Amino acid sequence: MYSIVSAQQKANQQKKELKETYTRPEPKKPLKPTIPKENRYQDDKVFLEHADSLYRPPHEMEERQIVKGSVEFRQGGMFMYCDSAYYWPTRNSMDAFGHVLMKQGDTLFVYADKLFYDGMMRHAILVKGPSQSEVIMMNRSVTLTTDSLDYDLVQDLGWYNVGGKLVDGVNTLTSQYGQYSPSTKIADFRGDVVLVNNKDGYKLFTEELTYNTETAVADINTETLIEGENDTIITTQGWYNTKTDNATLTARSTILHRDSAGNVVTLEGDSLIYDKLRHLSEAYMFRNPNRRPRPMVLTDTARKMQLVGGFGMYNDLLQEAMATDYPLLIEYSRPDTLFLRADTILTFQRTEKVWPDSLNHNWDKATRERLQAYGSISEMVDVMVESLLLLPHYVMNPGEAVKLLGMDGVPEWAFRRDPSSVKSEEPEKTEISEESEQLENSEILEESEILEESDNSDNSDNSDNSIPLPLDSLALAEAARVRDSIEMMRPKLDKLGRDSAFMVDKNYHAAKAIGKARFFKSDLQGIADTILYHQYDSMLYMQRKPVVWSEERQIFGDTIKVHLIDSVADWAHLPAGGMVIEHIDEDFYNQLSGSEIKALLRDSQLDHLIVNGNVETIFLPMENDSTYNKLVHAESSYLTVDMDGKEMKKIKMWPDVDGTVSPLFLVKKNEDKYLQGFKWLELLRPRRRWYGDRVTWDDELGDVPDELIEYFGQ
Repeated sequence: MYSIVSAQQKANQQKKELKETYTRPEPKKPLKPTIPKENRYQDDKVFLEHADSLYRPPHEMEERQIVKGSVEFRQGGMFMYCDSAYYWPTRNSMDAFGHVLMKQGDTLFVYADKLFYDGMMRHAILVKGPSQSEVIMMNRSVTLTTDSLDYDLVQDLGWYNVGGKLVDGVNTLTSQYGQYSPSTKIADFRGDVVLVNNKDGYKLFTEELTYNTETAVADINTETLIEGENDTIITTQGWYNTKTDNATLTARSTILHRDSAGNVVTLEGDSLIYDKLRHLSEAYMFRNPNRRPRPMVLTDTARKMQLVGGFGMYNDLLQEAMATDYPLLIEYSRPDTLFLRADTILTFQRTEKVWPDSLNHNWDKATRERLQAYGSISEMVDVMVESLLLLPHYVMNPGEAVKLLGMDGVPEWAFRRDPSSVKSEEPEKTEISEESEQLENSEILEESEILEESDNSDNSDNSDNSIPLPLDSLALAEAARVRDSIEMMRPKLDKLGRDSAFMVDKNYHAAKAIGKARFFKSDLQGIADTILYHQYDSMLYMQRKPVVWSEERQIFGDTIKVHLIDSVADWAHLPAGGMVIEHIDEDFYNQLSGSEIKALLRDSQLDHLIVNGNVETIFLPMENDSTYNKLVHAESSYLTVDMDGKEMKKIKMWPDVDGTVSPLFLVKKNEDKYLQGFKWLELLRPRRRWYGDRVTWDDELGDVPDELIEYFGQ
């Protein structure tokens, strides 16, 4: 046994000592692992590109590979990365776990914790988890986040139904359901959709929304509310450009504008165009013969005004509005609503300087008389018994500079006689002539006047008896400069002694009706080619062929001005003359014409009438039994009429009166019963029937009568 083992060991030792005589050739190329020759860009096949380890469980009917560590898959141009995965090569599917990334080119990235991918259908389900707290899809500047995302590579469409958010740099959108296509840039949202603009902060609320991430345009197809800092939009259909803040709304919509004081102006129309950057909104009415027309409506709640028409515009920055296409203005601040029609109606703001409430005192009569008696600041200072000790040491008390330099602002040293003393002497040591003191109230000193008065001045104070010299030109220029500076120092006072520097800007409402304008109130109606109203002075200006009716009275002329107090006429003025007519009975009228007419009203009734120049009147005096049996025709230079309700109380004409009195039965047979230029324009008088709910109308103001067109002319 021992000999056999020893022999075997000896033989093995001899083999080791044998040297190999064959030399292997060196490789001509470096050795590299080989990859099967196969097209790895196939869209219908998923390839495993890399893994640190691979394990194939035995005894499984279908091949399944378990890969771990820096796992990389590929299908066409889509690469998928993860920490580990189950891979089924035969069905091109895999389940990926941990730090999942889907990447296509350099534009699309999807991050998740788990990925369930069907390569046959090219459909991916991505879910959040420990390694990724939410699923994120990034396409250039667009980021979509959710808890679970379905992504179809064939349609290039990703969607969620568990709530999600899309951010594109312009807006942030959230919803219960959402879908986004990176190729088309179109996103659709449903359920509690909220869009928040990242720049302006306004919000859009709706249930369905289509949004283009490239153009930032939102397509609205259901009831939608857009709330901004100052504007609110309510609509059901249209487009909203969130970049430019422009909107085109194609269904019945409303825009609410709020100003800094909290006042609201609403604009409603069948179609709206909204331009936030230009502060401009436009509203249109659809002309559909098959349905009841619904015009555009602009409502100003602060001024209790409503503007209705076929087309309207509103500038919320300037607070200007315009309406055309049968516009109607409704002013409802009082129970007796005012209705105004024209071809075009404008409303706008007028800024005026006013006193703030702290200075707008209602002085009593004695105080007003005392304040109005002061002619300057120095006069007011003279009666002041206290000095303003709180002023800085270098600021003079009120009126001190005026007293020192004189009321005209010319310093006394400017009147020196010795030219050598202009620069050498101090102003305090200069002596003043009596004549120079008399120039205190003059505004401008002419050199010729100074020469003349200097020749006549008293020179007793001059030791050398030198001839008075004129003002030095430099001294005169300095005097003018000082005078101007003093004028700038003086406050601009009104009759109540208030400094105009304390006045503040205040906006007042104004309206203008252009082209065949006509208005209606229960107690007053009127027409004119142009009507202008200013809240600042409460004036109504009627221009070009104006006519005003009140009960049975008619007034017309070239221009009519009406003063209003709380929308009630206080007085009317015809500066260029006109005619006042009152219908009495049948074809008889009281008539009055003149160069200037002013009517004072009380409780909407004529109280006092004043006529200046070229007075001519025809009237029927009422007898004691309330009948009329004569007609008076009179002419004079001036006339006043006092009324007692609807009856004439007193008439006065002066200085000379010419006229005739004719029996009524004789007048009926001729035309002497009318003044020259007489026109009774009852056919043009605006009338009202019914206005419904202020959105629609049914009245004679809605259509322009042929008589009105003929009256104003085309």
